[in-house]
Amino acid sequence: MIALKKNPSERFIAITLLLVAGAMLTVSALQLIPSALDSGLDVMQVLLVTGLGFALVVALSSVKFDKDSSRVKSTALLTTIALSLHNLPEGAAPIGATLVDIQTGLTTSLVLALHNIPEGIAISATALHAGYGRKIALLFTLAATLAEMLGACAVYASASLILADRATGILLSGVAGIMIAICAKELIPLSVKTLLTSRKRRIKR
Repeated sequence: MIALKKNPSERFIAITLLLVAGAMLTVSALQLIPSALDSGLDVMQVLLVTGLGFALVVALSSVKFDKDSSRVKSTALLTTIALSLHNLPEGAAPIGATLVDIQTGLTTSLVLALHNIPEGIAISATALHAGYGRKIALLFTLAATLAEMLGACAVYASASLILADRATGILLSGVAGIMIAICAKELIPLSVKTLLTSRKRRIKR
């Protein structure tokens, strides 16, 4: 969608990402964390692993990947790398959730599938805004997609290890932490800032 449209509406992208952030937070709070608790982990263990997942994204977001490039290009690279790493456990989440409860697995799969649409928009739009061509923008999106597939394949290949309920609980807690961090660190601040900027422009007009 973004590759075909030269000037995607920033307001449209911001609102879409806010809706996605809401869905991700809801799934984390009502599906992933409760399922992790049902797997046999206690509250402190779930909070610890969730915190580690959150800290991973926060640490990653503070890394400067290209000192010589512009801030916009660094943001594009950060978005791609962060979402690619985020997609590793994200690809594993539906499988891990299904091992605990089929309904949780189906819900997780549906929400993650829907959220991947604006996630692709986020990567492509950021890359295009940074001055990369359409082909590069699509390659960035493909990298994030392949990372998700890699995470799913890793869980499938090590099914004998993941079959343990506690291991699944750890996986779900980590995924919840990553999803919450992506929302708090990237999606919500970017969306709010974009909407406020868009509102100021309309007022000036």
